[in-house]
Amino acid sequence: MTLLLGIDIGTSSVKAMVMQPEGKISGFSQLDYDINIPSAGYAEQNPELWWDLVCRTISIAMLQAHAVGEDIAGIGFSGQMHGLVALDQDGNVLRPAIIWCDQRTIKQKEFIETTFTQKQLGTLVQNSVSTGFQLVSLMWIKENEPDIYNRIDKVILPKDYVRYRLTGRIGVETTDVSSTSAYNVANRHWSGELLTQVGIDPALFPEVGEPWEWFGTVSDQAASETGLKQGTPVVYGGADQPMQAIGNGIIHPGTVSCTIGTGGQLFTPIDQPIYDSKLRTHTYIHAVPDKWYLLGATMSAGLSLKWLATQVLNNQDFNTLTDKAKLVPPGSERLLFLPYLTGDRTPHMDPFSKGLFFGLTLKHHDAHLIRAVMEGVAYSLRDGLEIFKDLGADMKKIIVSGGGAKSQLWKQILADILDRDVYTSEMREQACVGAAMMAGIGVKIYDNLEHACATVVKINDIPVSPRDENRQLYEHQYAIYRKLYENNRDLFIELDTEKLQDGVVKV
Repeated sequence: MTLLLGIDIGTSSVKAMVMQPEGKISGFSQLDYDINIPSAGYAEQNPELWWDLVCRTISIAMLQAHAVGEDIAGIGFSGQMHGLVALDQDGNVLRPAIIWCDQRTIKQKEFIETTFTQKQLGTLVQNSVSTGFQLVSLMWIKENEPDIYNRIDKVILPKDYVRYRLTGRIGVETTDVSSTSAYNVANRHWSGELLTQVGIDPALFPEVGEPWEWFGTVSDQAASETGLKQGTPVVYGGADQPMQAIGNGIIHPGTVSCTIGTGGQLFTPIDQPIYDSKLRTHTYIHAVPDKWYLLGATMSAGLSLKWLATQVLNNQDFNTLTDKAKLVPPGSERLLFLPYLTGDRTPHMDPFSKGLFFGLTLKHHDAHLIRAVMEGVAYSLRDGLEIFKDLGADMKKIIVSGGGAKSQLWKQILADILDRDVYTSEMREQACVGAAMMAGIGVKIYDNLEHACATVVKINDIPVSPRDENRQLYEHQYAIYRKLYENNRDLFIELDTEKLQDGVVKV
């Protein structure tokens, strides 16, 4: 029996999938964990917990598949982007990982933005710098934890740590390093000029491989902990966004991936490393040879609904939430929601921005709040789509994935607000599928990505179409939605009173 193993290190869970080469899932396991918040604005996770849950999920998925270690032909990875894992010269973790939704690095972000113009950042890394990205987190450690910084030998990203534990080797790859703010995406090398000017040692960053390349093999120690066979081939794998795109068959321009997970993302492949001159979106390297992609990112997509459910509505489950939202008409009876609970990336790149319900009246109840959150996330994603259009991106089809794709209502809201047909992949857990496909290419089960996608990926060809009767309403409310941030931008900063002293922002 020949099987592939895909492992996904997400923001809220670890997943392991055992997949047959033709795409059938033989075993799957998911174990959840939380984001640690030791101080306001911080977001950390323990890499050792990732590894522990990887071992457990592999065992469960293998058991479901009735598989043994010898059956696994290759292993690939998908992982949350931007984060920082700091290792010493012996490969030991020096501190908890700082992950993508961390907000402690406003000072470091502002330093880079005052040191370099937008044009210079576009030339050096083709992207803006955001809180929670690896470079600014590393700058924060240097300034606030110098003893730890001085002991760092290498910095890697979350999934790279799991691959290190599996193989005993340290390495990174193009799709994930694109998102560190330290990498020249267009020319594919670490930006030595940027690193030198911000005082970070370039030697801390490992050599870079490609997602489909053979990285190493399962070590004897990892085999004893996971039940895998020593010597099983391991490929680099990739960041979660290109991996879910691969799992949806999105390898060429013309298709947009719309993901609603913890965060929300719009993703479309491009042939050249074009980027927004205002740096409101991201341009990163795709897991396809000689391709890049545009990314629009919403920080709190599914996270907004989870917050509403657990913090306000007493932990109602997803189906209950969406069933209630169906009772409310489109537009939530003039109730709007800004989903900026952890700041905003696309289009405002503003860590000070806040969540906001606007238009509340006595007639509104919990179902209105739920639908307004779902619509607010869709408006935020449309912000990214509008920039893609301005950049001339080819967008013939939108494929929705992530937890939000399980809701027919949320897909209809997306179709109405984006004003496009939206399709759904018939694949399950696309990031794990993409990771397994990378492994299959690495061990020559598939000739290339085109062959892999043609073999594995299946898309439901019946779309959810926008409803004409909702178009005018949503256009009107989207126009108001866009004004809400602009009209409150200064107030968001003023609200952070602990960050203000004598009229000057302090962080």
